[in-house]
Amino acid sequence: MRVGHVSKTLQERTELPAEAIGALASLTSNWSLLADFALSDLILWVPTWNEGGMVAVAQIRPATAPTTLSEDVVGSFAPRGRFHYLDQAEVLGRATIERDSDAPLSPIGVEAIPVKMGEQVIGVIARHCSEAPRVAGQLEQVYLESADAIFAMIEAGQSWMPESLDEFDRWEVPRAGDGVLRLDATGKVNFASPNAVSSFRKMGLAIDLVGQNFFEIVKRMSIAPAGMSAGLVKVARGGATTLADLDGDGATLMLASHFLCPSPKVLGLELGAQCTVIVIKDVTDVREHQKELLSKDAIIKEINHRVKNNLQMVTSVLRLQSRRASDPGVVEALRDAQSRIGVIAAIHDSLSLEGATSIDFDELVELLLGLIHDDSGKIETAMQGAIGTVNSRIATPMAMAVSELIHNSVKHAGATQILVQSKREVGVITVSVIDNGIGAAEYPMALGEFPARGLGLTIVSDLIVGELSGQVHIEPTDVIDGLGRGTRVQITVPLSRRDSGI
Repeated sequence: MRVGHVSKTLQERTELPAEAIGALASLTSNWSLLADFALSDLILWVPTWNEGGMVAVAQIRPATAPTTLSEDVVGSFAPRGRFHYLDQAEVLGRATIERDSDAPLSPIGVEAIPVKMGEQVIGVIARHCSEAPRVAGQLEQVYLESADAIFAMIEAGQSWMPESLDEFDRWEVPRAGDGVLRLDATGKVNFASPNAVSSFRKMGLAIDLVGQNFFEIVKRMSIAPAGMSAGLVKVARGGATTLADLDGDGATLMLASHFLCPSPKVLGLELGAQCTVIVIKDVTDVREHQKELLSKDAIIKEINHRVKNNLQMVTSVLRLQSRRASDPGVVEALRDAQSRIGVIAAIHDSLSLEGATSIDFDELVELLLGLIHDDSGKIETAMQGAIGTVNSRIATPMAMAVSELIHNSVKHAGATQILVQSKREVGVITVSVIDNGIGAAEYPMALGEFPARGLGLTIVSDLIVGELSGQVHIEPTDVIDGLGRGTRVQITVPLSRRDSGI
């Protein structure tokens, strides 16, 4: 379940403070590994705002065992008394654990583990263990021992997850089936799953992992030009909870280490000694793809930068040509061409700075207004509203159209005040250029039915109506702060779901 949805549910149905909500949201965004280790379905229950019971806010199924819950229970309400194990875990602040003495790692029935922040119980994890698997071998034993250690840390209010995982890290974080190593307190490998062994074999490791000092193995395998990163050193030495990549010959492995140091007083179980569990994922193809994207992005940025420079050279040539022209009409046309090329250069400059596919449209409009303001100190400009980042496929023609309208306001309508209003809604962008110039009567009232008269309006129509399937509407209006009458030109452009970013 998404972190945002969990947080929203917690805010609406509980009285938990923001810190507790953040802690529970973080738990549910990272607990897939816990479900894998526990061979269990997990449900997070939290007390409701009226203390009448508990509500299920998140659920996760294991990738290592069959599910025991065929239906989603998120949103279900459990009044007090319905599930005794939830009530006991919440009220007593202790896990409700029942195990068979002949199978001490395998739960009997449903277990409940309190989630604590300090001494306060802020939630309860219900563990529904799969009935099919029991401890069939060392792999399952390591899984279940790790799960008990993590549950014990949760009951004690201890952190077992890396502190700063961004959304991308959460998406690609390894799961138990990708490969697991376990280090003892001295940093030696005392268990390696078959998939973990295969990952290191891919790097060329010929010796057995078990019994080896993991730091020496990682040091031998790493081929990073700058040497081992600080994060990788922490992972390799054990005793840390963090993420790091190991770049080796033929493979790149993501290593997610979890230092398990539960108090022996919790859960009521005989827990093993402190250890470090490292989950391994082969991310060779992912990292290569990321490198390709970064390289392509850098190339496109450089291309846009060079295009901008070339356009500036063209502008300089047109400026020289206009100085030699004697016909006022030719001079004016060359100056208009310089202005339009300058706008295109500004757009390419934004692309070279911000990225290959998107532009901060508001900053671009501010830049366009600045270009006009530089031409005449008598022009007052202002902006209202915001659009934010827009795909360059849409931003480029829209910026050109807005520039043409600003240019028309100054050159043809004689405006001394220009206001650009921007608004972004679901599925649509609206930009209005309002001025105090004279000229609304000369415009067609709806460019969607276009019989435009000037080159500037023809360009606007081609860009907005023809290229972006948008609409342009022109009307006389009261001007900025009620000063006289002027013209409002409104551009409306539809957004696809991909372009809207919503």
